[in-house]
Amino acid sequence: MKRKTDLLLIFSLFLFFTSCSSDLNYEAMVQRGLQSGIQQDSLFLGYYFGMSSDEFHSSSWQMNQQGLITGYTKIEYKPDYLKAAATKEFYPEFRDGRIIRMPVTIGYDAWAPWNREFWPDELIKELKEVYRGFYDAEFRRVFVPRIENFAVVSVQGNREIRIYQNSESTVMVEFIDHSAEERR
Repeated sequence: MKRKTDLLLIFSLFLFFTSCSSDLNYEAMVQRGLQSGIQQDSLFLGYYFGMSSDEFHSSSWQMNQQGLITGYTKIEYKPDYLKAAATKEFYPEFRDGRIIRMPVTIGYDAWAPWNREFWPDELIKELKEVYRGFYDAEFRRVFVPRIENFAVVSVQGNREIRIYQNSESTVMVEFIDHSAEERR
């Protein structure tokens, strides 16, 4: 009788830990997102997954003329939604002339080794909260095999938003269209 009880307890614990770890498994998050059938294409500043290269450059040119952004092949933007001045640098990855990924490097302008409040870990916390509101997204800290590191990740349908430390002074935010990855 004791043996059956022990086996039942072990089996129950196995099921519990398996279900918990699957929630934190990166690949499972991506698969669940893709299987949902939800299509999330919006990025920021009017950019979106599937936007053509010509549309991207035309839109960027117009925003550049309005003084919202600077640059053309490496775009800089000064967001006004963070606690302190920061600079975002980005340029999309295209496949077949369409945006499939948007890597963004962002750092506080006042970063310095002695300014603890402007270190990347603080920026990650702030971006997580800001993006939770912008995208109605839930983020989890998971290990991402592609970058061989932990990141704060949200997967909503096809769109992944991944936030992680990029250098001692910057954070990388990647917007990835997993439906485009699947079509590869």
